[in-house]
Amino acid sequence: MDYCVGYSTNTSIKDPATISMAGVSLDVAQRSIAVAADDVTLDGYDFGGWSVVTTAANTTLTNSNFNGLNPGGPQSSVISGTQTSSNLHVANCTIDGLSGGGHAEFLVEMEGPGLTIEYSWLKNSNSDLIGRHGRSGGNIIIRYNVLEQAGMGGPSTHGDYLQVYGPTVEETRILYNTAVQNGGRTQGFIADNTKSGEFAGNTLIGSVSYWMSVSGPGTDAANLSGTFSTHDNYYDVTKAFGFNYPAVGPNDRYPKTVFTNNVNMVSGQIVQDSTSSKLRPSRP
Repeated sequence: MDYCVGYSTNTSIKDPATISMAGVSLDVAQRSIAVAADDVTLDGYDFGGWSVVTTAANTTLTNSNFNGLNPGGPQSSVISGTQTSSNLHVANCTIDGLSGGGHAEFLVEMEGPGLTIEYSWLKNSNSDLIGRHGRSGGNIIIRYNVLEQAGMGGPSTHGDYLQVYGPTVEETRILYNTAVQNGGRTQGFIADNTKSGEFAGNTLIGSVSYWMSVSGPGTDAANLSGTFSTHDNYYDVTKAFGFNYPAVGPNDRYPKTVFTNNVNMVSGQIVQDSTSSKLRPSRP
């Protein structure tokens, strides 16, 4: 791991109340921003307790800070894409869902096809860090992020780092993220409705149920038409139920899910298909 996340503290970030551009409207009283025009980029803002809702294509939020939500505001998500939106891109942002007395069920919630989150720091949601539901299609890319503390809403909370709720996604790629959980009630990256994908190079530590799944209860991996490759992840499941759901031997028993070189950092075991778990060779 050798990458920076969040906005640069060396750059002054602007007051979102000063935004003035075609296709973007502000409700200052509710601290809510609506994006209705395609190809809008909001770059370098201190959004504080503001929410952003896009109904358009190709909205980009970058180099910005989000601190919770307006406690009296109408939104339950810090960043939302409606079913008419597509290709939402979040990059180099810091999103803290519960700071400053705010509330956030979701940090990023996308109902349209196409979602990329990269080089960002996502933390502290009542429920999910990232939710995807609504229209089918499009890809999900989550890479080079630090993610922590989902499902912090109390004992009745069902949290997730990622939950693909119902649409069938073309491809899900979750790459080179660091995920840490202490307390709360949450699952990890639940990509049960994807046709193919990759879960690779992630470092996973903490008290989730399982860190990943592409075949949750009742789905039996039925949506997989291509391969889902899980490889080269490093994990500590001391405070978790396990690495992958359902845990059946070294993999999840489905022929289109391929597991190679996933390393339990506590035991040194390598978890992969074709062989039982084995100890990782020591370095000379």
